[in-house]
Amino acid sequence: MLFKGIIPLLLFVCIFSACRKDQAILKQPGTLQFSEDTVYFDTVFTRLPGSQYPRSVNKRFMIRNPYKETVNINARLMGGSNSVYRINIDGRSAIDFKAVEILPEDSAWVFVEATLEPNSLTQPALVRDSIQFETNGNIQYIQLAAYGWDAYYLKDTVFTGNTSLLLTDKPYVIVNAAYVDSGATLNIGPGLHFYSTPNSGFTRSNGEIIEVSALNVFGTLKVNGNKSNPVIFEGDRLDNNYADVPGQWRGIHFFRFSVNNEIKHAVIKNATRGVWVDSLPQSGQYTLVIRNSIIKNISGYGILGLTAKLRVENTVISNCGANTVLMYYGGHYEFLHCSLHSNTRDPHVLANNLLRNDNKQIIRRYKLQYLFFNSIIWANGGKDVNTVGEDIDPNPSWFNDTSGYSYCYVRSKDPIRRDAGTIVTDDATKSPKFIDAGKNNLKLGAGSPAKDKGRNDLGITLDLEEKSRDSQPDMGAYEL
Repeated sequence: MLFKGIIPLLLFVCIFSACRKDQAILKQPGTLQFSEDTVYFDTVFTRLPGSQYPRSVNKRFMIRNPYKETVNINARLMGGSNSVYRINIDGRSAIDFKAVEILPEDSAWVFVEATLEPNSLTQPALVRDSIQFETNGNIQYIQLAAYGWDAYYLKDTVFTGNTSLLLTDKPYVIVNAAYVDSGATLNIGPGLHFYSTPNSGFTRSNGEIIEVSALNVFGTLKVNGNKSNPVIFEGDRLDNNYADVPGQWRGIHFFRFSVNNEIKHAVIKNATRGVWVDSLPQSGQYTLVIRNSIIKNISGYGILGLTAKLRVENTVISNCGANTVLMYYGGHYEFLHCSLHSNTRDPHVLANNLLRNDNKQIIRRYKLQYLFFNSIIWANGGKDVNTVGEDIDPNPSWFNDTSGYSYCYVRSKDPIRRDAGTIVTDDATKSPKFIDAGKNNLKLGAGSPAKDKGRNDLGITLDLEEKSRDSQPDMGAYEL
């Protein structure tokens, strides 16, 4: 019985091998078809000395054999071993490929990536190469092109003392993490652009994973952008497909005992957490004041405050995957002339002064006060949308009953803590009429019900773009 099974198998193998052996091979010069004539990488940061960072994205194109015969091709990277590019054809990496076989009317994939060398220039510089394909004497080329951009690298950098970053000729790239040490102050001047590597961390001996891919502040951070030259923080992927993708880096983290932090005219985007603020300062100052800034495209929390003391003025927070603002374990929070938008149905502004165990039992309480003035809090969706919520112990020992919303425009189906100047609606047709919330443009359009509905005693006479507010200001970060 064993031989009866083997004989048909051997016969099949012999027939298949004969077919392969007799298969026609293209003999005359052949012209291949390519899915691309140029592989273009947009802009790539040049290499950090002593490392392979950064590597470009991996791009690919297809070679197609249009003939009814098998073709054998030779391919080589014209820059040879000195090329900044690397290529892989159907799983094999090399500089020079011989007799690459493509079956009749079949195809092969070519993968390309690059690591560009520093060019000592302040503007991106074009770096070219090409791949030569030869088919029985016929020569074809695919062009490779990338712009290399030099940067100031902050690789696990610790700032001590009083440091100012002011140069705007090149971007700054945070590799792994950067730290402002306890007692130190980092001043960031207008017009600086920071890019951060993807989330990274280390594992402690107890197995705890510590995420560090961020700007970590133990001392004091002063971000001093202005209207014309904001300071921008985002992930390090420069290709256009990643321009608005959330979750590319960890964000800015202010640790316990960090005090007197200020962020003015900044854009913080594409992070897992925009701003994370830990703990009330010992001396009673604000942990952080944010003015005239935009936090957008965040996979988790726009602002996460843990027992923090925080003041936010003329600021937009939008497109956050979890909470736009999470006020957790108590604290003191003030939001004035802010525009907050989310697509989530659950409360995207949440106040909490309780610590619960896994069984939802309360094991600790924290003091909490939160105040929203002249702000818009909105979400898209059908009926039964609550944009704000609480998980609190309302006992006066723990909760300041002046908390709530004053002259705000809020979408909620349930009653909220508010004064007579606050407009609450769950009617989606009565939206504040943002110009384009889907693209994070929360300026007010014509006929907005938030126009001229703010209180005029807050002392904030300019809007996010430093446009003068009139005697009857609009709600939100922008004056119509």
